[in-house]
Amino acid sequence: MIRQLAPLAPRILMAAALLSSALVAGCSNGSGGHLPYSTHGLSAEGRVATQLAILEVLSVVNTKKTLPDHVATWVTGKDCSTIRAQREGAWCVDWPAPPAPPQQVYCYASLAKPSCYAQPYNEGNDRLIGFVPAPTPVRR
Repeated sequence: MIRQLAPLAPRILMAAALLSSALVAGCSNGSGGHLPYSTHGLSAEGRVATQLAILEVLSVVNTKKTLPDHVATWVTGKDCSTIRAQREGAWCVDWPAPPAPPQQVYCYASLAKPSCYAQPYNEGNDRLIGFVPAPTPVRR
């Protein structure tokens, strides 16, 4: 079903944006000043729709995913994004592989900038000025 909805995702996003702007546009605080977050005078369904529209906007701004994208991500186990589908054409993609752990590094003082090596360098009067140990693997 998700694959069937993928071509419609941009239209669904646009419809949600238009609906949320229409719901919010009529809100006012009663004194003539418009408050985009006021739900005074709306029915219970209107308040719920306005709150969902606000959550949708916050989700897109902060995660680049719509609320249905989060549900699709949860169901499929893949990274689903309507924003990416509009730009790159792929709605759900596999999660990227975790980065390789950093290697341990030994740094020694030299004439200009520090010299760093993967193994200890024990030649002459070299002074160790820094050591970054390899990360400890986490048991699962």
